[in-house]
Amino acid sequence: MTLGVADKQGDLFDDVKRFCDEAESSIYAVLHRERDRLFPDGLFADLFSSRGRQSVPPSVVATVMVLQRLEGLSDREAVERFTFDARWRYAAGVGGYDIGRLERFAHTVLVDMRARLASSAKPRRSFDVTVEAASEAGLVGAKRVLDSTPLYDAVATMDTITLVRSALGVLRGGGG
Repeated sequence: MTLGVADKQGDLFDDVKRFCDEAESSIYAVLHRERDRLFPDGLFADLFSSRGRQSVPPSVVATVMVLQRLEGLSDREAVERFTFDARWRYAAGVGGYDIGRLERFAHTVLVDMRARLASSAKPRRSFDVTVEAASEAGLVGAKRVLDSTPLYDAVATMDTITLVRSALGVLRGGGG
């Protein structure tokens, strides 16, 4: 499979772009503006051969993977969101549905990209670039302390409730 390259020329008549451009500080707008700098297709060139059909542009896949992680979605859910959510399409730089660009891709593209990254010489390249950009923006570096006492208490309470429920089940002859 050869390296697919994202279209860098926007469409002036793309309603999705015009609509989403208004939310300048959203994660979608940031990814839209910075996608080519953060995830240029060339960053992933070593993952593809020089023969075969073109891949989904890696910059699009990387953007979808970032949004997937942020929203805690499965591969299928992420592709569905990319297919039907204009904000995801805007962030990925593919625009609206009527301009003839990438409309959808199979969820296995995400699986394949993770496998290619994992077996490469630089498997954390997307993470490293994202952390670097966050550091430049002043979002990384502050330490936060997490007090795990409330979490521990909640787990202990849940365990106690589970034990009591099991004991009541045994008393009633239900076995738990």
